[in-house]
Amino acid sequence: MKKEEFAKFLEEPTREGLRYILQYQTGEQNELDFKLEWPTTGKLAKHILAFVNFGGGCLIVGVKEEETGLESVGLHSFKKKEDIFNEIDKFLPKDLMNQLTILDFEYKESEYPTLKNKKFQVLIINDYPQKIPFVSSRDGDGIKKDRIYTRRGIQSVEASYEEIQQIVNRRIDTGYSSTSEIELETHLTQLKTLYEEISPYTYYRQGGAFANLSHNISKHLYGAFGETVKKENPNYPTENYEQFINRIINKKKKKIELELDILNIED
Repeated sequence: MKKEEFAKFLEEPTREGLRYILQYQTGEQNELDFKLEWPTTGKLAKHILAFVNFGGGCLIVGVKEEETGLESVGLHSFKKKEDIFNEIDKFLPKDLMNQLTILDFEYKESEYPTLKNKKFQVLIINDYPQKIPFVSSRDGDGIKKDRIYTRRGIQSVEASYEEIQQIVNRRIDTGYSSTSEIELETHLTQLKTLYEEISPYTYYRQGGAFANLSHNISKHLYGAFGETVKKENPNYPTENYEQFINRIINKKKKKIELELDILNIED
């Protein structure tokens, strides 16, 4: 099978694309795996981690691998997608769950007679190099907690030191770093804390026999202590926290428009 056809199927999965794979694919490879039935939860999670760390791929369920090649057996029925996602959720990072797609394919009629009246399910794992390596979240059947898995030949295995270096290098090549996200969150939290340390208003008592005493005295003595007056605090920043965030958002929008060369283009 041509790699171009497989890449096309990953980008836009169709019945025709799957038919082509099943008709011309001779066996498993790094980006492609076949299973007769859905693997147990832990093993499925390991396959997913291996695929995404390697560069993405897909798992086609309903296919039996023989010594002479592949046999398109088909599934008796489609497994509910929500059940699959609920089962694997506890083994995988949340960011990874958003990169998974399960598709149902049924061939009631087909140019390829072997597929007629058969059902298949395909799990597509998108490549997500900005966040790799993805690490397993817990122990289970065929999977261990806090491990990095990858594809090696036609197997999903625990990554070696050299393979981990390759995975990390793939992330570095994207130019993405989560450090900037962490720093931004830290800066905003600290800024918000500083704003909370200074009140935008000052309070004082006006009138009454004890006007100069604290305004926090019981409200029952209100008449004796005079009326509470609220006055803007001259030491409070002229731009409050929300105004600052709004200004930064507008600046970020302009930067994006500059990058896209659409600044000053009217809607």
